[in-house]
Amino acid sequence: MTPAPSPVPPPVPPSALSALAGLSGLPGDPDSPVRVGTEGLLVAVPVLIGFRPRDSLVMIATGGPHGRRVGLTLRVDLPPPDDPELVAALCESAAAALCRDDPEGAAVLVVGGGEPGAGRPAAPGEPEWPPRADVAGAATLALLEREIGVHTVAWAAEIAAGAAWRCYPLHDCGCAGTLPDPAASVLAATAVARGAVVRDSREELAKVVEPTDDAAGPAAGSAGPAASSSAAGAGGDSAGTAGSVDPGSPAGQPSAVDPRRLLRDALADAAAGRLVVGRRLARAMASALRRPWFRDEALAACAGPTAPEAEQLWAALARTSPGADAATPAALLAVSALLRGDGALANLALDRALGADPGHRLAHSLRAALDGGWGPREIRAWLEGER
Repeated sequence: MTPAPSPVPPPVPPSALSALAGLSGLPGDPDSPVRVGTEGLLVAVPVLIGFRPRDSLVMIATGGPHGRRVGLTLRVDLPPPDDPELVAALCESAAAALCRDDPEGAAVLVVGGGEPGAGRPAAPGEPEWPPRADVAGAATLALLEREIGVHTVAWAAEIAAGAAWRCYPLHDCGCAGTLPDPAASVLAATAVARGAVVRDSREELAKVVEPTDDAAGPAAGSAGPAASSSAAGAGGDSAGTAGSVDPGSPAGQPSAVDPRRLLRDALADAAAGRLVVGRRLARAMASALRRPWFRDEALAACAGPTAPEAEQLWAALARTSPGADAATPAALLAVSALLRGDGALANLALDRALGADPGHRLAHSLRAALDGGWGPREIRAWLEGER
């Protein structure tokens, strides 16, 4: 049965909104539920998307046995308030993308968009509307038209300690308050303990894969600063047999290196906090990653016990590798990010991969998977099948 075309869902009891049950401690880890209310869901957004959003629409798919377990999370910039057609089109597109996760329910959250009191004028006796009620209503309507129940429609001035928040008057709950410190939440503490990093903005997140000046140049150029002596065994710039120049090889090219040792040493350096990617390490890794069997080893590292170190290595190589050599480590970074449920970083990494090599097959496959709603479970199952 299709709901009536109205942006206002039927009223629900306030108790149903006060406790969103079974939200995952981290995306992709359904065995560690953390129960939160609307306030807790708002402060969880930076953990779910990897950075603190500003002037954004955030839509969260929920499902599971009780219909309230967090699934796919999407974020888009708020459209201009004076263009209702663009507002409707953006919310339609976002709702369609969210439905790829086959949700049972959804939350619609608006962050920023104006000062408190700048929303739709309230009728006499009605509560005040937060800013950008046009976006909240259009997003809710787009989901209802797809028979997705919307259990939470809320606004926050920003995701920061002391920021004002309140529910839109679409439910009879009247919830409002100020946010606690997002960094002090149970979910944030769990995320940090598992190695997740929450950036202060999307621009800060983009720097994870932003190419260096040398990397943006010709493929023969330098890939970064000299490596530390600890990285010499992994193809670094300092003295060492594995990364030294072979007099019999072309000028400036690294000598033959055992790829498994190369990866093992680089991951060990990352674990010890001393990984520095120099030109020889970047070139040696690029050469190794051209071998199909070694790419399989690299993919396995994304999901193994050294996954955090592998993600650090791929990010460093994506930044510093010149030309098309950056594509494979950037695609591997996308795999690492997707395994953690970090779609924002995965998208940025795939942009970097396809910018470096528009025909990169792995990057295209991952982009299609991401657009198709794949999450950590699907990526992990794919990796296990590839092995």
